[in-house]
Amino acid sequence: MISDVSFVSEVPDLTAFEGLLLDYYSVVLRAFEAGGGPVLAPDDLVRSSIEHLDEMLPPDGRLALARGHAGQLLGCGAMRRIRKDAVEMKRMFVRPEVQGLGLGRRLFEMRVEEAKNMGCRAIYVDTAKGNRSMLSMYEKHGFQYIPRYPENGNPPEFEPYLVFMKYDL
Repeated sequence: MISDVSFVSEVPDLTAFEGLLLDYYSVVLRAFEAGGGPVLAPDDLVRSSIEHLDEMLPPDGRLALARGHAGQLLGCGAMRRIRKDAVEMKRMFVRPEVQGLGLGRRLFEMRVEEAKNMGCRAIYVDTAKGNRSMLSMYEKHGFQYIPRYPENGNPPEFEPYLVFMKYDL
């Protein structure tokens, strides 16, 4: 079912990627809202992600895309450089029909390895307080809870609804 997982230097099918992001935000926003966060429009966040797509692509970012045998997008995971020696992991998502096949772990581990290749010494993440699956993954891999880091791209007023973590490479 999964034929390719790789980093890309450009998004080959922007419409398909926007659809994947829409699915991602629909899931993430449910957890965010369940934790008390304000109601946000997924379409607005997709638009903002596309406007800042350059941050997820080389030279300073990385975007891993997973495709199925028919070329359909099944998952993604991005990183953006926030300092010379640090990246922030963003937008990890695996479509429900391929969950449980190790794709999430693969996207996660690929990005950790790529952060090392980029010369980074730390990886930062944030997630909704109620996003237990992501929190479990981060905890399992040794991420430590920290206060909000200065380069975090979310509005400061979202801080009460988010968890911030760091992993030293």
